[in-house]
Amino acid sequence: MDDITNYEKLASVFNRAAQQGKNGFCKMLWGNQPEGVQTQLKPLLTSETLNVLATDD
Repeated sequence: MDDITNYEKLASVFNRAAQQGKNGFCKMLWGNQPEGVQTQLKPLLTSETLNVLATDD
């Protein structure tokens, strides 16, 4: 399995969790990712997920 597949799978976890309203989980998981991984993931995330990650609550 190559890196892009792993990023796509991880992005699908983020997108699904955001869609289900699991904002705390998204933020916790995001905070545990290195900056390089975050950079690779951002283009794969939905606008809903990006909004969740941008909010402070």
